[in-house]
Amino acid sequence: MSEIQLTFEQDGQLARLTINNTLRQNAISIAMWQDFSELLPQVKSARALLITGYGGNFCAGADINELKTLHGKAKKTAEFHSEMQAALTCIRTIKIPTIAHIDGNCYGAGMAIAMACDLRFADVNAKFSIPPAKLGLLYPQADLQQLVGLIGTAAAKQLLFTGEVITAETAAKINLINNTQLLDTTIKIIVNIINNSPRSITALKQMIDGRLDDPDAAFKQAFQSSDFTEGLAAFAQKRKPDFANK
Repeated sequence: MSEIQLTFEQDGQLARLTINNTLRQNAISIAMWQDFSELLPQVKSARALLITGYGGNFCAGADINELKTLHGKAKKTAEFHSEMQAALTCIRTIKIPTIAHIDGNCYGAGMAIAMACDLRFADVNAKFSIPPAKLGLLYPQADLQQLVGLIGTAAAKQLLFTGEVITAETAAKINLINNTQLLDTTIKIIVNIINNSPRSITALKQMIDGRLDDPDAAFKQAFQSSDFTEGLAAFAQKRKPDFANK
């Protein structure tokens, strides 16, 4: 684990991962990428994962001081790329819903973390940028594909070619984030997610992401599940379903 770590905590069915490197606006070091890969498998009984930044910023991107050390060093660059992509893959492929709530700066690698999540919400003061062209660098292919999938080719090219900083309002308009709102509102959305069928949500996430081997079979099997039994009973009794032990 890095000295400046990600902070992980789990309160019942909500797990929370906090990026905490306030001296550098929560910039991500190589060791912190490793922390992601180590911590995310600990999310076991949780039904949702919230990722936030500590101290007024989400993540200012990769640690520029570490990027300097990669110049001219192919092996170290390959290791950096491998650690980063392993962490982002962990976020993308975890079975439970992942939600980023963004405050302050969300640049470069921070944007990659946010895009790896299922949902993205931001305070109105949040700012977004993907600035590798300002440094003569590129953005990883997997992250480029996610960006284009969210906002389209033309908007992605504008962000990447200019490296411009955009507001949370603009980010919401181009579908880079779901909405601008307070953290309390995001928590309410997460509670709604947690109260729904975990089996349904896991399968729906896998279907949308193209990670379910046989979606048609899963659709049919859902009709035989205990979650469906509970959902039907709750509907008939005009109460909220309780999927806690189903």
